[in-house]
Amino acid sequence: MKKFIIQLLVCAFCMSSYAFSNHPYEKFYQRLDSVIQHKQDFEQQKIQRINQINTELQNHESRSLQESYNQLHNLQKEYFTFNYDSAMLTAIHMLNVSYQLKDPGKIAYSKIRISATLLASGIFNEAEDSLKSINVRGLSIELKQDYYYNCSRLYYDMADYYQQSYFVEHYVSLGNQYLDSAIKNSEKGSLEYYSFSGLKELRSHQLTFALANYEALFSQYSLSGRQLAIDACTYAYVLETKGRMEESIRLLIDAAIEDIKLANKEHVALMKLAYILYEEGDIIRSSNYLKLALNDADEYGALQRKFQISQMQPIIEAAKLNLAEGQKSKIKSYAVLITLLFLVIAIILFVMIRQFKKIIEARNEANTSNEALKSTNNQLREVNLIKEEYIGYFFNVTTEYVDKLEAFKQSIENKLLSNKVSEINQVVKNLNVKKEREAMYKSFDVTFLKIFPNFIEGFNNLLEKEYRITVKEENALNTDLRIFALIRLGITDNDKIAHILNYSVNTINTYKTRIKNRSIVPNEEFENEIMQIQSI
Repeated sequence: MKKFIIQLLVCAFCMSSYAFSNHPYEKFYQRLDSVIQHKQDFEQQKIQRINQINTELQNHESRSLQESYNQLHNLQKEYFTFNYDSAMLTAIHMLNVSYQLKDPGKIAYSKIRISATLLASGIFNEAEDSLKSINVRGLSIELKQDYYYNCSRLYYDMADYYQQSYFVEHYVSLGNQYLDSAIKNSEKGSLEYYSFSGLKELRSHQLTFALANYEALFSQYSLSGRQLAIDACTYAYVLETKGRMEESIRLLIDAAIEDIKLANKEHVALMKLAYILYEEGDIIRSSNYLKLALNDADEYGALQRKFQISQMQPIIEAAKLNLAEGQKSKIKSYAVLITLLFLVIAIILFVMIRQFKKIIEARNEANTSNEALKSTNNQLREVNLIKEEYIGYFFNVTTEYVDKLEAFKQSIENKLLSNKVSEINQVVKNLNVKKEREAMYKSFDVTFLKIFPNFIEGFNNLLEKEYRITVKEENALNTDLRIFALIRLGITDNDKIAHILNYSVNTINTYKTRIKNRSIVPNEEFENEIMQIQSI
């Protein structure tokens, strides 16, 4: 009977949890969620690298200007998508050292880094001024690539920001012209060639050609770091337009993971995933991703990303409100389900009571000796006592649970009716599961000691003197006593004991073995001796 009741409860739990786990790409998102949990660790690693470079800059006063430039370059790359103010100051410092070196290439590169940093924060005019101040003639092929690519990115981002038809066409056209120049300065078949070509074809709506370039890029080269995050994001968009959604999502997740691991504060891939999740109905995860992206954009000072997020966030938050409304009906459904379960349990208890009566009648009719009859009567009395006390205990706990569920439901409804959606999370946090479990144990202890008032004394009599247990509170049991109290009630299955006390089976075995090793009776006889402890 007990096993049947447990199976019913497990079935109800599975029904409720299925709705939250049935996601077509759940395993991919779980991988991303796992990395997000360690976000602070990756950021701490970034800070350690920054601190190390800063220490080296401060401790080497006699270093050459070239060495200073190299260290500043490394520092600027670390700051680039992590902290706008520091990235900008370091890039300016690079430029000052470049002028001291009188190196046109380094001067141009420093200006490119200044422009890229301004662009990352959405400061377009100053980024454009910095790029326009660069004399491209005489620069190396690599610097020309970098220059033209950053020019194209500037105008593409401006097109995305302004969104008006005239500006979009104008800025995309400018971006394409600069990217053409970057492609011309790239060796055909190189990583840069495929990356630039794929982006240009994407911006020109030549998606078939864009797909061919990205497929060549990802099949011929092993991308990593920020290069992977950028190209995976654009490749994913092309795949989405071709209906290859699973591949697109996997690439976006790869890009988002790379951003997290690099401690980047710019989360284009995560923002896209948030929108996809919203469309798929996973509102909670969508909102969490968007909040993460917004928090990092705030920390960095990325105006453009904050603008993009501000367009999406009201839609997703409204969906969260609708979801909360839906939860009201779910709570009602679960309440009905729980009521039905209680009815089933009541029927089972009724059957059990009838069975107990039949047992009593059968034992009364048995022709046994007076001693056997006395023992039988004692056992039946104890069973009846346990039944009486624990049925009362069961319905008391059940009634308290239903009352708390009703109060929780009423609180949620009040918050929703008052449009205080933001306070719902606090209501949920106020549910202290640990406190409820401790209250349940305390209630169990009181009920058990009411039936077996001499249990602690009898238990201690089985132990050596130095190991006897003194409880801190009246009518309370510790974990050791509670395990053997359950055994005294006839619950001997370690799995069930572990489930009731919220421990692992190994932990239960450890507790039992430790107590038995401290007893004055053989280990194999200890539980039999426990069963001899009398009730009132």
